Amino acid sequence: MPGLLLIVSEAEGERFAAAIELAAASAALDRGVAVLLRGPAVKALGRANVAKAFDMLFELGVDVGICQTAMAAHGLTAADLPPGVEAHGMVAFLAGRAGWQVAIV
Repeated sequence: MPGLLLIVSEAEGERFAAAIELAAASAALDRGVAVLLRGPAVKALGRANVAKAFDMLFELGVDVGICQTAMAAHGLTAADLPPGVEAHGMVAFLAGRAGWQVAIV
């Protein structure tokens, strides 16, 4: 079964909640899941609800990354990233995941 790639541009509201729910359910079904925060979503890293969501995803084995371009645009550095979140670009996020489904939230 192909994995699921979620590209998340906003980390608030119902769309964010749906993205986390989809990622968690897919991972619970033993499907590979990778989430990439980009755009304004990178600013939400320090919020408690986002940290709690990431903790749950990490427990389920989800790969969580953050777009390097968005980090630079919003003044973030590697030191600002929570444990387990990796900085990489879109190409690295997609590499090796041919055939995976992509959802943009």
